[in-house]
Amino acid sequence: MTKWNINIRTLFTTTKARSPDSAQLIKVIPEANSGSAEICRLQRDTLGGVTTISFLFQKRRFIFYPERKCFAPLSYVLDAEPKPALKTFQDCEGLTTKAEIERVQHHYGDNTFDIPVPGFIELWQEHAVAPFFVFQIFCVGLWMLDEYWYYSLFTLFMLVMFESTVVWQRQRTLNEFRGMNIKPYDVWVYRERKWQEITSDKLLPGDLMSVNRTKEDGGVACDILLIEGSVIVNEAMLSGESTPLLKESVQLRPGDDLIEPDGLDKNAFVHGGTKVLQITHPNTTNGDESQQKTSKVGAPPDNGAVGVVVKTGFETSQGSLVRTMIYSTERVSANNAEALLFILFLLIFALAASWYVWQEGVSKDRKRSKLLLDCVLIITSVVPPELPMELSLAVNTSLAALSKFAIFCTEPFRIPFAGRVDVACFDKTGTLTGEDLVVDGVAGLALGQPGAKVEKDGAHTELSKGSSIPVDTTLVLASAHALVKLDEGEVVGDPMEKATLQWLGWTLGKNDVLTSKSGLATGAARSPESVQVKRRFQFSSALKRQSTIATVVIQDRKTSKKVKSTFVGVKGAPETIETMLVNTPPNYEETFKYFTRNGARVLALAYKYLSSEAELSQGRINNYTREEIESELIFAGFLVLQCPLKDDAIKAVRMLNESSHRVVMITGDNPLTAVHVARQVEIVDREVLILDAPEHDTSGTKVVWRSIDDKINIDVDPTKPLDKEILKTKDICITGHALAKFKDQKALPDLLRHTWVYARVSPKQKEDILLGLKDAGYTTLMCGDGTNDVGALKQAHVGVALLNGSPEDLTRIAEHYRTTKMKEIYEKQVNMMQRFNQPPPPVPAQIAHLYPPGPGNPHYQKAMEREAAKRGAKDAANQPEAIPTITSPGAQALQQSNLTPQQQRQQQAQQAAAGFADKLTSTMMEQELDDNEPPTIKLGDASVAAPFTSKLANVIAIPNILRQGRCTLVATIQMYKILALNCLISAYSLSVIYLDGIKFGDGQVTISGMLMSVCFLSISRAKSVEGLSKERPQPNIFNVYIIGSVLGQFAIHIATLIYLSNYVYSIEPRDTDVDLEGEFEPSLLNSAIYLLQLIQQISTFSINYQGRPFRESIRENKAMYWGLVAASGVAFSCATEFVPELNEKLRLVPFSNEFKVTLTVLMALDYAGCWVIENVLKRLFSDFRPKDIAVRRPDQLQREAERKNKEALEKASTNGQPRVA
Repeated sequence: MTKWNINIRTLFTTTKARSPDSAQLIKVIPEANSGSAEICRLQRDTLGGVTTISFLFQKRRFIFYPERKCFAPLSYVLDAEPKPALKTFQDCEGLTTKAEIERVQHHYGDNTFDIPVPGFIELWQEHAVAPFFVFQIFCVGLWMLDEYWYYSLFTLFMLVMFESTVVWQRQRTLNEFRGMNIKPYDVWVYRERKWQEITSDKLLPGDLMSVNRTKEDGGVACDILLIEGSVIVNEAMLSGESTPLLKESVQLRPGDDLIEPDGLDKNAFVHGGTKVLQITHPNTTNGDESQQKTSKVGAPPDNGAVGVVVKTGFETSQGSLVRTMIYSTERVSANNAEALLFILFLLIFALAASWYVWQEGVSKDRKRSKLLLDCVLIITSVVPPELPMELSLAVNTSLAALSKFAIFCTEPFRIPFAGRVDVACFDKTGTLTGEDLVVDGVAGLALGQPGAKVEKDGAHTELSKGSSIPVDTTLVLASAHALVKLDEGEVVGDPMEKATLQWLGWTLGKNDVLTSKSGLATGAARSPESVQVKRRFQFSSALKRQSTIATVVIQDRKTSKKVKSTFVGVKGAPETIETMLVNTPPNYEETFKYFTRNGARVLALAYKYLSSEAELSQGRINNYTREEIESELIFAGFLVLQCPLKDDAIKAVRMLNESSHRVVMITGDNPLTAVHVARQVEIVDREVLILDAPEHDTSGTKVVWRSIDDKINIDVDPTKPLDKEILKTKDICITGHALAKFKDQKALPDLLRHTWVYARVSPKQKEDILLGLKDAGYTTLMCGDGTNDVGALKQAHVGVALLNGSPEDLTRIAEHYRTTKMKEIYEKQVNMMQRFNQPPPPVPAQIAHLYPPGPGNPHYQKAMEREAAKRGAKDAANQPEAIPTITSPGAQALQQSNLTPQQQRQQQAQQAAAGFADKLTSTMMEQELDDNEPPTIKLGDASVAAPFTSKLANVIAIPNILRQGRCTLVATIQMYKILALNCLISAYSLSVIYLDGIKFGDGQVTISGMLMSVCFLSISRAKSVEGLSKERPQPNIFNVYIIGSVLGQFAIHIATLIYLSNYVYSIEPRDTDVDLEGEFEPSLLNSAIYLLQLIQQISTFSINYQGRPFRESIRENKAMYWGLVAASGVAFSCATEFVPELNEKLRLVPFSNEFKVTLTVLMALDYAGCWVIENVLKRLFSDFRPKDIAVRRPDQLQREAERKNKEALEKASTNGQPRVA
């Protein structure tokens, strides 16, 4: 018991200490679903006369802080509140003395990432003392005492096999995690005021280090803040996003500003585990003043970018992701309150049955030890030993099914939540709309000029393209971006900016220099030749803008004179840029709103010249603040982009709408654009009112309802209840500004309940929206990308990060994985054969191209042709050097093959064995890649942001996750029903029936036990159906339908058992002196009750099986269907004596014709009665209704029905069937 419960262990094995100073151990209880509680040993370290008390828990070190009187994780500079000033890092000189290095090393330890993998026996021992397993073994022992040997041994074998599989799976997962650690490599650090080389595992927080390109299979060893230079990184191992990102240092940020790790300085951090693709050395920037802020430290010997180490070991971003993977993937258990109440409910019946047995036994003076065994057997039958196994199987089946859709899950306990989702929230950009933006043109260039094409409201709708765009607008578009060209030639960065540059006809070269492919219109007086970006102010979702300072070269067409100027280009949200303009042109607002109403993404462009005749030095450019750059700007037009919807966005949202879910959009984009897209994907379908600040309001305190066309304007007081009529008749959109005004107001829950679109909200507000919905009692899902929506994805019950992979990428990854696995297996075979001095087996066909040709590689030529065909090559023979080969024991054995007579015989033997070896390797590989096993999550599969990650950008991933969630939830609830009925029948059988002297043969019990095992396995492995139904699964087990159905079916079973017993006694009078200790002897009563109970078990599974609309029906679940058909066949053929030999084998007595008829009819009535009760209660009391937030209006249901009828008619006409009106 001390192994099961940490409180019992502390009670029996420890005494309570008065203070940490006198304590030796500490009890640590983690948050829910974050691993299990542990007793950890306290460590005491003394340095410089100061003793530190600490302990290690889940790879994290916790230190005792006497002044705070508590333990806390290791604190780092970035953890401080308020955050430190930037100059703390800008002026950093690393660790300057040996004493400081020793102190920091003692406090933080090495930068290691070790994941120890326990041995099989060690893990098995841990599983063997788990409460349910011990309980199961105890039950097996009781059955053995009751002399059911076959049944007990069969059950024991099943239990041991299942636990061994789980242990092996855990060991494999831990081995995968172990492979994630970064091997130490040499790095340059600035210590003791000089550059020196150390290994990366010796890095310490506070070290100043050189950041350089990582090796192909390696990653950055820790979390780093860049203070000089810039780098391009691939963060796929963390966020799952494969788009490379530009990271720039904080060198030029004002030193007195506080650091903002999640805001302005987000792009200055290089995280552990990410790959550095390219660096820009700080000493390559122009101008002698550029190094003024870092003159204390010279350039590193390897010319890398310079950064400060901020976190090491398991405290890095990668470390926290791996910790989540390891400690939240504990087995999904049934140890929740619902399961406990359920077992207590069953215990009432078991105690009643035990009391009856005890009373009867005492009155007949039965042996007390045997009586006690019977009572314990009855009580233990209440706790279904299969429950945890079944729950694990159901969840694992869902994990395996999701992995086939390239969806991975780091927190399996969340899968049943997906079956209960009420509200599905979507980000817009990159989630519902694609990343491939299309540039429509530049609008608003003629604002304030006469003769332009104008709408009734004053909006300028004319779009300029190509050569008609003015010089200054062209320069803004060419400079205001964060694109970078890799050394390999690839341009990386935001897809929107790539599309803009391509549309403009400019190309990006080395050192941030851009050149124009095509000149301007012939009538233009000036022609821009090149732009070199000198300094960037990165885009921030809080500021809603980005800006750059660039040197531009412009040629005067008349004089051919080239002039260098220093130019500022700014782009951002139109509302934000408006406040920075020297003069806002007339109809500014009407123009950008015209395009946003039509679903376009609109960015305002602005500029100014810092010097129109000269190029400023880098030093002067570096001295400008962001505020100085982004002020007194000149308007340069609106960039208008279309965001096409993803192919499956409308289909996915429609599936969710029609399956009792509320779909909501949460975006940082403009409210008019957001509403347009929401209408396209059918999130909104009525007139929309936007709750926002009034037009031209400078106070920042007012809020109004306004329509899309601005014709309706109604003032709103956030302190008063909302207008019910508006909520009832309109669809609501709310902006971040209005949401802030409603914070902590009584009307907020009502607003959240009725809002369909949230626009211009910050990442923090996204999180608050999810929290508000959760607090209102709704189960939430959030779908976004893995970078901007981290907070909201973490807050939702089900967070899904959609990454940008394509099916082709996944096919390539899967092929690479299979090839690598097969190579590993083949190498194992080669090593094994070498150990026994045998020739290596032939190379399997799938990997023959990786090994050199030779007698032991019979499939070489075919494999070469196959690989050449894959690459589109016409002749495999022309490109032999393009096929990679590997050196290995197998390859060496093949290369050393000089064909002596003895070796020729070996070769013949090898060829004969080729077919067998291929089959053996394929079989081993199929076992390794068993499709029905939950996948082992690898870094790059999971996003650090969300518990669910879809490697594909398809929105249909959401319905797929919900389908599996419903499937798992239904499996869990039906499991409770079936186990409840089995337990209730067992309690009755072990009490009343047993005291009547009814016993079953060992063979009979084994047959029924095997039936139950097959059915349970088949139930958990049932697949989900294609669509999502309007009906929702039962949210829990405590409702009238489920409890009523269980008790009703139990009553039918008891009634038929009592009737059958009495009927048998009317034929064969009851024996007054029943020998309960005697051997099993076949009798009419035994045989009849056995067959009736067999059909009761069959009805329990078949009637309570929950199939469509959530999972495949019982007929589609082939294993279960045929298992039940076979068992029914056995039961009815024995009842009718159709196969007399079977009756003899099962030791059943012969029946009279009249008895056969009665027994068969009674078995059929029992089945039919249970079926009637289940279906009547299901129809009357099942709670399939959605929550209020997801209820569809009558007009929506009518439109839905009309659309489905239309689709059915179209389908019928295309199939050539006559139309039915």
